[in-house]
Amino acid sequence: MVMEDGWDPKPPKGVPENPLKDIPEVFSKIFRSIAIVFVILIVFSVMFGSLFVSVGAGEVGVKFNQFGGVQEDELGEGLHIVPPWVSVTKYSVQSETYTMSGRAAEGQIVGDDQIQALTQEGLTLGMDITVRYRLMSDEASNIHQQLGMNYAEKIIRPTIKSAIREVVSSKKALQVYGEERQLVAGEMQENMEDSLKSDGIIVEEVLLRNVVLPTRVAEAIESKLQADQDAQRMVFVKQKEELEAERKIIEANGHANATVARARGEAEALSIINKEIAKNPKLIDYKYIEMLQGQEIQTMIVPSDQGLILNTGN
Repeated sequence: MVMEDGWDPKPPKGVPENPLKDIPEVFSKIFRSIAIVFVILIVFSVMFGSLFVSVGAGEVGVKFNQFGGVQEDELGEGLHIVPPWVSVTKYSVQSETYTMSGRAAEGQIVGDDQIQALTQEGLTLGMDITVRYRLMSDEASNIHQQLGMNYAEKIIRPTIKSAIREVVSSKKALQVYGEERQLVAGEMQENMEDSLKSDGIIVEEVLLRNVVLPTRVAEAIESKLQADQDAQRMVFVKQKEELEAERKIIEANGHANATVARARGEAEALSIINKEIAKNPKLIDYKYIEMLQGQEIQTMIVPSDQGLILNTGN
């Protein structure tokens, strides 16, 4: 490309050579201050932790200030910006379960963790139980400060044991084992609710899943149940026999009524026939002849006072 002599590469008129020169000095200082603060925050974030904390669904965040300890205002779900000197511990406020069972690896404790409790009669019952509970979201900071992350083992487990033993001690074995099991579980739940509410824990449900009786008691109950079943079977057999007897009586009455009705009908028929014969004595001869028609008769005996009836057609 050939350039003409005297070409001066100057910018067009109206366009400043450096746009930043037109920005006031005060704004430049503000921008520099923001940049310095941002750099300082990044340095603190790298040294002490992240500035951003995400709290998931069904969780709350408990803040711990390095200079002031646990703070009472919990963080809700979502993304939060916290100072680098504040750490956040997350607690679930969803429904949780605590299980104590005699089956290995079924509950929180590995091995046989079945609860043993004495009844009113002094019998020892073994019980598998599951408690469903959740934390109050606005009490998470108190739980963190007083009990810590392992609060289930520190407060829930001993409360379960205490409540169960207290309720069972006022009940008979058959009440806990039999049809009143749900009522007993309800009393256990009320006892636990009263004990754990002040600690910021809500008890939602108590499941009394299995009750193990002493061997001799279990055998006695089994014998009683077998006797009850036998008695019920005998009642059924008796009712069946009574119904069969009633059926036969009804059937016999039906046959008797039919026989009486038939006899009355025959008597009435004979009475009518006798009346007709009395009116027309020859009617009996007619009926006699009518009876003989179509029969092959070689010898016929007739009354002596009756004439011979011959076929006069030949």
